[in-house]
Amino acid sequence: MTPNDIDQLADAIVERLNGRVDVGDPIGDVHDAARWLGVSVPSVERGVRVGLIPSIKVGRLRRFRKSEVLAVGREGVDREN
Repeated sequence: MTPNDIDQLADAIVERLNGRVDVGDPIGDVHDAARWLGVSVPSVERGVRVGLIPSIKVGRLRRFRKSEVLAVGREGVDREN
């Protein structure tokens, strides 16, 4: 493949994936989630335990999507504590 062929293939892939992949929603750890909400790490962990804050398990690690964490809001986490 020539460099031009690679560029055309990359453009075709981006065009095909356009709208299917959300690259604008940061993913963070429990410390990021606590910072986004302005609460403590234990508050986030309690929110996860009671099912208030959605998260993703990656092996032993727990990850959070910023948009989902912010949808809960600080008030929702504080109300549970």
